[in-house]
Amino acid sequence: MPLDHTKNMLETLKYYSDCQITQTFVKDQSQILVVRYIKESHSFEVTYTGTSMKRTYPTIDSAAVAIEQAIGNH
Repeated sequence: MPLDHTKNMLETLKYYSDCQITQTFVKDQSQILVVRYIKESHSFEVTYTGTSMKRTYPTIDSAAVAIEQAIGNH
């Protein structure tokens, strides 16, 4: 997926920060990660489903790069 497309999805999550929206990323029919925007900290939380590890990214750019790396589009 193009990086701009990922950034657009993250912008949408941020825009609707008053809602509980998560974005799930799948590769080869397996869930790779889940992303949500945390309004209180103004950051994106990425949960890697294989390890249940959670990482927080302060910007759309940093979250988008992490997502692209995780799904193999770097």
